[in-house]
Amino acid sequence: MTRIARRSTDKEHMAVPWFGIMWIGLTLALSVTYCWSARRQLGVYSPVIPVEVESPVLRAYLKSEEAAAKPPLFDSSFAEYLKKGLSYHIDAYDGGKPHHYKDSSYPHRRANATLPLWFKKVFPLNKHMAPDKQTCFMHVGKAGGSTIGCMLGFLIHCGDDDKTNYQSVPSLLAATTAHSFHREVYDCSDTAANYLFVIRDPLARALSAFNYAKPDLSEKYPFSKKYKDKEIYVDCDFWTLNDLAERGLVKGNNGASDECKDRAKKALLGTENNLVHWFYNYQFYYESMPPDANIVVIRNEHIVDDWNEVETLLGGAADLTEESLPVNNQYEKKPEEVYLSDTAKVVLCKTLCNEIQVYKTILKRAQNIKKKQYIQSMQELMTSCPKEALEESCADDMPDISLKVEKAKGELIY
Repeated sequence: MTRIARRSTDKEHMAVPWFGIMWIGLTLALSVTYCWSARRQLGVYSPVIPVEVESPVLRAYLKSEEAAAKPPLFDSSFAEYLKKGLSYHIDAYDGGKPHHYKDSSYPHRRANATLPLWFKKVFPLNKHMAPDKQTCFMHVGKAGGSTIGCMLGFLIHCGDDDKTNYQSVPSLLAATTAHSFHREVYDCSDTAANYLFVIRDPLARALSAFNYAKPDLSEKYPFSKKYKDKEIYVDCDFWTLNDLAERGLVKGNNGASDECKDRAKKALLGTENNLVHWFYNYQFYYESMPPDANIVVIRNEHIVDDWNEVETLLGGAADLTEESLPVNNQYEKKPEEVYLSDTAKVVLCKTLCNEIQVYKTILKRAQNIKKKQYIQSMQELMTSCPKEALEESCADDMPDISLKVEKAKGELIY
């Protein structure tokens, strides 16, 4: 009995230091939590922290179970058959053969309309390719879509002119992408198996779109059809995006009229057609497709990896390399054309907030984008628009663009 009692007493003495250690640990944890919260409120936290712990919505998304792996869209034998047939047509193509398209929906939406040349392909689509096995190419302007369009076999900014394309990549993705949607020309089936988005950091896309549409006053006809957006440049004297942001979006008397300030904001929001690729933005393409559509994505910053992921989903091989990538629709830019001050970045990101949320939604829904890749894109977004990368809502309501979508898509006539 004595021995048992002594043991009990020894355990009681041993419990004291353990309790003390636990108390100290809890105190330290609460102190760290309080300091971290205070630092966040003061805005002195670092954007390099793991983004998944910052947003409840993102945290739930990242902790959710992976979707059950789907079998490839095509079995290996049919996939090989498609790829071999496509390779034959690409090798045989000499730039002078007829341009092809399959079961275009565009004439059914626009009476007496003809599908533009750049929506056609340099090789015929396989006759066994049913609409519900096809991919619709959602060509978002100034996101790298011309490069991907050439790889898919579309006649857009490829080669010396729009009549040539020597840059098609023999692949299942090229073989199955039968139709495209760009600006006001919707040539896709609403039953398509996949909707392929080519996307890019929203701020980088906005900058590229602004520089692309800028009139060249040295040209004989600077305000031709391509440069119809002169209201932003000539009338308001916004010749750089930095200037538009600092004079057109920042509140106060800074040299821009109220009309030009209003014009700048509406153009960037995509609610007024003053700049074509701002008007046809991520929200426009996203809301134009069926709500339950399957999305696949190629990020401009990671073309090879994402192309190979999509190719694998279809049943093909991940064999695209950096060396095989074409470069299209680019020009040398002046330093002042790409410069953005800190003030300009903040106000541009704030105005683009809803567009950034749509960009994030597209990534979340993409069948080929895994958690690691999503986090990668969010960390990249943090370098351009850190506040909007973390937030899930915006000061401005999402614009209602239902009429714009309806007008652009057209209605099936028959």
